[in-house]
Amino acid sequence: MKKRASVEVTIRFILPILLIWIAAETRLLAQEPRFESEIKAYEAKAVDDPPVPGSTFFVGSSTWRLWRPTLEEDFNQFSPVNRGFGGATIPDVVRVMDRIILPYRPARVVFSCGGNDLANGDEPETVVKNFKTFLARLWQANPLAEVYFVSNRHSPARQKFRKQGDRFNQEIKKLAGKLDGLYYIDVVPLTDDQDGKGRSELFLADGLHLNREGQQLWIPVISAALEERDRSQMKQTVADLYRKRVSAGIFPKSDTVKYPQQKLNIVFIGNSITAGAGLKDRQTEAPPVLATAYLKQQAGINEVVFSNQGVGGFTTVDFLPATNKAFGKVAQAAETFRKETGQLVFSIILGTNDSAMQGPNGAPVSPESYRANLKTIADTLLKANPGCKLVIHRPIWYSPTTYNRSKYLQEGLDRLQTYFPEIDALIASYGATHPGQVKLGDTQGFNYFKTHYLTDFQHENGQQGTFFLHPNEKGAATLGLFWGEAIRKAVLK
Repeated sequence: MKKRASVEVTIRFILPILLIWIAAETRLLAQEPRFESEIKAYEAKAVDDPPVPGSTFFVGSSTWRLWRPTLEEDFNQFSPVNRGFGGATIPDVVRVMDRIILPYRPARVVFSCGGNDLANGDEPETVVKNFKTFLARLWQANPLAEVYFVSNRHSPARQKFRKQGDRFNQEIKKLAGKLDGLYYIDVVPLTDDQDGKGRSELFLADGLHLNREGQQLWIPVISAALEERDRSQMKQTVADLYRKRVSAGIFPKSDTVKYPQQKLNIVFIGNSITAGAGLKDRQTEAPPVLATAYLKQQAGINEVVFSNQGVGGFTTVDFLPATNKAFGKVAQAAETFRKETGQLVFSIILGTNDSAMQGPNGAPVSPESYRANLKTIADTLLKANPGCKLVIHRPIWYSPTTYNRSKYLQEGLDRLQTYFPEIDALIASYGATHPGQVKLGDTQGFNYFKTHYLTDFQHENGQQGTFFLHPNEKGAATLGLFWGEAIRKAVLK
């Protein structure tokens, strides 16, 4: 009896402790990583409003987060994208960069981070090492990206970390002197008083973050640094960049990276959007021109030539070989390119006119027929051009008021979106029969233009008032960047 009573006492004593421990462990497991809600918010925003390839990302901590909502206005000429999150350290940025930075291929990163690391007790040498890790991750994914490091400022709230901040700045400045692609922007003098301390009137009540007056001192200095690089912009030799980065300790000496150079010969197949309808100068403003210009600036590509075979009002039916309408010119362009060196690529974006309620040839084209037509076009191109690559983009958004000579409206827009899974299924089927030759192209343009139609589309008058169908000069340039990045990924990966 005594033994049983002892066991019961032990259970009554231990069980509550065990339950408390289990509950505590459950709470810990349920906790999200640091800043997860902010990172998820950036991911969600990128779905509805995709960052344009080649943008300038402002990366770091609350310096940028608290700059909202004026940062986009203050640096508007550089296509800014804010990716700051409060309290971040450099390891925090490295941990999430695969999610909120690298997929969007920024041309430039304006970096402000490291102050929180020092305030948390990290030595400047450790913070520099972590910054090098950030650079390595960025440049592995995008060797030609430029990084503009904004120096660690002197703030009233962190005077005791001033010496550490100065050492950190000095090390990054020295590193920038050894590397092309890393540039040091010294903002310390902008907010310092005569004693080298942060002027309190330029900071918020916390004595740490800039107020609007302080921000306005930074704007021209950062802008001038970006503009100076714009004026002297040239494509760097990746091999030379890599050697310098190994020497500076960004990449290990044992690491070997090859960047083979390719020439691309691209035939763009599409409708009036591809052709550049409504633009003042199609020869310089049509999306294929801007896609080509983007590709020419990418690592691994040394030359790009193209043929624009966009025809206004045309559908997949019009591009079928049997109709003898548009396919002959596509075949002729391909034949010309086959005589030259380089990778032959067909960039295909069709479906807008197929989706119309009435007007274009064959419209409305059912999802099944749309896929069958694309397959016929693709099969013919693959057979006639062994080794070619096809990149099939999703059509972009148009307004449900679209009604010119042809009738689109909401029914057409709904039908257009039923084509997306048909494109996906078609490409998946080619994975077995033509591995690596048929790739999914741009998928972000639809949501981008749905969000930015007022600024990126021509305002056209139709039978149901103003409608939005054709990109204007800005929109055509943006669409070209989306196509160019999709082609780059399809060809180089």
